[in-house]
Amino acid sequence: MELKNLTLDESEIVRQCMQCVANGNVILHDVEFQTIIGLEVDEFLEIFRAWPNLDENDKYVKLAISNTLNNLIGYPHDMQKSWNEVMETPLSEITRIFQKWKGSGINSYIDGMA
Repeated sequence: MELKNLTLDESEIVRQCMQCVANGNVILHDVEFQTIIGLEVDEFLEIFRAWPNLDENDKYVKLAISNTLNNLIGYPHDMQKSWNEVMETPLSEITRIFQKWKGSGINSYIDGMA
């Protein structure tokens, strides 16, 4: 699946980020998940499992992608020190892809929220 404005390689990185969230590696599947991602765990997992057949125009798909990228970049405190243990792609590259996908600059965590 090629997401809006992204190459296939960039889309694959988005999929890997969503897989990281789906696995609970960085953002736990606990009572705070819905507050952080904007969806219940099972709703998020349903969207992730549909890959590559996602409707990027669906507001829940947009929410899942946007909040995945934004929260991996800005939420998990102290995770940056051990990032390479959970993801191969550097946070700086995920930030670049997120900005490209959003089509606008993201200067803060708040700017990236869906």
